Amino acid sequence: MNIQKDYEAIIRWKKQEHHINGWNVLDVICEDLLEETETNNTKACIEAMKGCMLEGDQFLTQDQHTKKFAVRYYCDNLSESRRKMFG
Repeated sequence: MNIQKDYEAIIRWKKQEHHINGWNVLDVICEDLLEETETNNTKACIEAMKGCMLEGDQFLTQDQHTKKFAVRYYCDNLSESRRKMFG
């Protein structure tokens, strides 16, 4: 089992739900995602959050090493043509 892939799958699902419902912005905070999944792997969660970032998505926090790490994903365009920012 790869917990980072599990986090990525949850984020992709949330982004797709926002896209389908016409909601443009999805803010994800590491601490909230850990709570939702009842897990405690901060490093894997942060890496998953970064791995799901596409061009135009933004960091909401500067510190990329704590549970307070947050990302804003823009869900209006989830096209494969948007390059990944990491990995």
